[in-house]
Amino acid sequence: MKENYQIGFKYAGFRFLKFAFEEQESVLENEVFDFQISINIESSEVSDDQESQIIVKVIVLVGRKSENRMVADISTASMFDLKGVAGDLDEHGKIKYPETLLVTLVSLAISTTRGAILGKGGGSFLEKIPMPIVDPKTFVPSLNDKSANETP
Repeated sequence: MKENYQIGFKYAGFRFLKFAFEEQESVLENEVFDFQISINIESSEVSDDQESQIIVKVIVLVGRKSENRMVADISTASMFDLKGVAGDLDEHGKIKYPETLLVTLVSLAISTTRGAILGKGGGSFLEKIPMPIVDPKTFVPSLNDKSANETP
């Protein structure tokens, strides 16, 4: 039986933790840039009124394939305030959030990061190579574990 959760959340803030890149001259129209994207999800303790905060950090490394080197290193943090958090804890004593909630928050953080890079990178080569669209489910570990163990 599926559990129903009534959790409210709001996007509480966004900031760049790191925004470093080397300007690239003469970028060809079909030139390939590799994006390595990783996610780190941190959460605060649940208060007595069942409020907490989740911070989704998005780390983006951009490599220029033709030169075989990294040309950008960008990190962002998206903060989400949550209310109505369930009191379930995992084996490490951390709050267990519904996986669908985590996927939603990761998706929002990635999309916001994509737009922020385009905005802040305006006038540079970064505006010509938008961050690719990725499946946010691949960044939520327990979903990955389940799908690897499921049989068709």
